Amino acid sequence: MADSRWAGHHPTYFKEFFASMVRLETRVIALCPDPSGFHATAATVCEGMGLDVDDWIVTEELKATKGGVGVLGLEHDPSSTILRWWVLRRALFKAERKSGWEAEFVFLSWLDSYLRFLPSAGLADRLLGRTWGGLYFRNHHLAWKGRSVLGPLKRFAKGDFNLRARGCRVVGVLDERFSGDLEELSGKPILQFPDITDETRLEAPCEFTQEIVSKAQGRRIIGVIGLERRKGFLTLLKAALRAAEQGRPWYFVFGGTLSEATLQEGELRWLHEIHRRVNIEGELDNIHIDLEAGPVPDTGEFNSLISSFDVVFAAYEDFYGSSNALTKAALFERPILASRGECIEARVSEYGMGICMDQGDVGQCLDGIEKLLEGNDWEDRPLGARFQEYRSQHSRARLDEVFREALSLG
Repeated sequence: MADSRWAGHHPTYFKEFFASMVRLETRVIALCPDPSGFHATAATVCEGMGLDVDDWIVTEELKATKGGVGVLGLEHDPSSTILRWWVLRRALFKAERKSGWEAEFVFLSWLDSYLRFLPSAGLADRLLGRTWGGLYFRNHHLAWKGRSVLGPLKRFAKGDFNLRARGCRVVGVLDERFSGDLEELSGKPILQFPDITDETRLEAPCEFTQEIVSKAQGRRIIGVIGLERRKGFLTLLKAALRAAEQGRPWYFVFGGTLSEATLQEGELRWLHEIHRRVNIEGELDNIHIDLEAGPVPDTGEFNSLISSFDVVFAAYEDFYGSSNALTKAALFERPILASRGECIEARVSEYGMGICMDQGDVGQCLDGIEKLLEGNDWEDRPLGARFQEYRSQHSRARLDEVFREALSLG
């Protein structure tokens, strides 16, 4: 099992994938950027199962091939993608020599970066010498099928034809909308992976959650975690300012780390002005925002914070795929305000877990929050959310079923 990325959801997914394989009585060679840290995580997983970690895992460092290594100076170009396979091969062989184990199948937790611009469908097989497969996250270019020349160009740049390699045995996806097209293109079974999440529940609210609840002073809480453009938090922040002007009794929480690289200079200046008005002048008492805060750990603290929200904001902007924010919301049975279009809307609508708005529309954002706090949809009908059903489809038990099939094919 391999992943050369180690930010955001990647360590969480890696942990859950490892735990699933152990439940299926499969030993794991784990290749990642933080082998010692993940070994400690794996030890905790095994301890919870009453197992000795060293019977089930060997870890080895898998270095990330960062932007600029390729001839085009990009993270993804033919040379950097070839290098990525070579680094994978070297790490795998080193782990096999150290352990005496031999990998029968290599599962890539982030398959995307091993496909882009790879120039030959057989090159991966020759470099790795093992059967392989993985989880393909960003398959949304398949929506361009039949749209002039852009569809074929996008599929070529993404390297989809490499999935036809003999060594590739199975492809997993989170966004199920294009599975038929991907199966036709790759000639491989396409497995629908659950969008799992850490389900840790604390016995009592964490300190941060207690702080939020205290500041809210009984007001309903609307929250988003992760301050990056794609999460639409700028729209929610504008809505929070308008809600203050209108005297709406709500409290808005903006948790997590600010991703400055996703924002324009003027937006950053505006954010720092809001930060000053909230934290220094105390002018805006309906907002929690701390631009210097670190990430909220994707464990019990994250879940504790989510559980304090009355509405989970997931009205992402220019975002096409799945999000485990929906799984988090389903775990604590919190209604979701989502954007229209793409995978998130399809799921929110199918399971009745919330309502959808046009991305970036502040007025709809406020109206949508009001509807959700009343427990209604846009037509004032009760939501009738099927949270338990959604949790079942995106659970660890479902992950075990999918991995059982993946391993049988590998």
